[in-house]
Amino acid sequence: MADIPKSKWERGLTGTRTAAKMGQKALKYLAMKPFLDEEERIEARKTLNRETAASLFQGLSLLKGTVLKMAQFLSMELDIFPPEVTKELQKSYHQAPPINRALVRKIVQNVLGKPPEQIFEAFDTMAFAAASLGQVHRATTRDGSRLAVKIQYPGIRETIQNDVQLMRSVLRRLHDYEIIAPAIEEIEVRLLEETDYRLEAQNMAFFRERLNMDLIMVPALYGDFSADTVLSAEYMNGMTLNEWLRIELDQKKIDQVAQALNDLFIFGLYRLNCIHADPNPGNFIVNGDSRIGLVDFGCVKRFDPEFVAVYGELSRTALHGDRDDYMHLSRALCGSGHYGSTEVKDCTFEVFYETSQWLGKLYREESFDFKANPEFMAAGKKKIADTFECGRMGINTNFIFLHRTRYGLLRLFERMGARVCFRNPYEC
Repeated sequence: MADIPKSKWERGLTGTRTAAKMGQKALKYLAMKPFLDEEERIEARKTLNRETAASLFQGLSLLKGTVLKMAQFLSMELDIFPPEVTKELQKSYHQAPPINRALVRKIVQNVLGKPPEQIFEAFDTMAFAAASLGQVHRATTRDGSRLAVKIQYPGIRETIQNDVQLMRSVLRRLHDYEIIAPAIEEIEVRLLEETDYRLEAQNMAFFRERLNMDLIMVPALYGDFSADTVLSAEYMNGMTLNEWLRIELDQKKIDQVAQALNDLFIFGLYRLNCIHADPNPGNFIVNGDSRIGLVDFGCVKRFDPEFVAVYGELSRTALHGDRDDYMHLSRALCGSGHYGSTEVKDCTFEVFYETSQWLGKLYREESFDFKANPEFMAAGKKKIADTFECGRMGINTNFIFLHRTRYGLLRLFERMGARVCFRNPYEC
């Protein structure tokens, strides 16, 4: 297996080669386009997407790191890419190689001033969990408190900044890059925030103080054992949601956990204007009484109250609105600059209407049964693809991590086969 390009120059050269291959395929399509009828153009565009995606995936797979993580986020979390591109990017997930034990010890000593054996009663140098930008170790304090200690991968912040710029240069070759560009900028901001463990500590304290929910637990921060790149928090007993689902057969408990996760999203968005924006099952630790420990506060998204208030109208419009209501709401949420022609305006209404109607199904009954509606999420994915096809609508960057969280939770509920009540005083 070839070595991963490590230096900025090596990675840049790989990116340039990838961009050149994509550009050659685009030029070939543009040369053919004037000689094709409408049906042939559609097929040629799909062929271009497939070939471009193959080149893109090949290049990103060589680079791995933040570049591949971003591409997979854009494709799998947000469904921004056309289906042909998404299919290629779904072939691989990057898992960062673990930090070796000697380096773990050195990082702790450099950051906290002493080696782990002088700080903790016990410290396991073998990580028990991997985060996207770091890894997590078990530790015990002198007074017997059990901790989870997250250690950041060395040099990851610089890698993010370099790789985001590289990602821009590569993706510029894609048709509709201008639609993707705001998403890349928003993702860069969130990724850089994830490398700031002091900010994550503030996020954890914020939720622990304000998230007053019986079934949700937020770990206590241990500030004396935390710094810029090391974060120590109360160890949450239990199993990750995926592990718990493998042994839990009680539908009532499954429904209870799913409902708690949805209530967490609603409470965060409408009461706090701030959401835990990483619905990875590994971030939900279920204990013996089906309470959920919420962990990893690196990815948190805050919203302006005005946006939240308008977003709350979405479900009401889906249930009771007319065309004017939809157009008013789409302008408020997405801006009016994208309308342009009457054709685009009509397309905007149709896509917005169909997507809202899909989402509105969640509210029409007292509870929505995902097991009884196995096609629901597939239909939603199609609506999102239609939004991309309509194009030129622009992206309100507030939606990027809002969508990631809500859509991610819905996919999780589908996997759980859960029954969830979505009705709430803020949306309907």
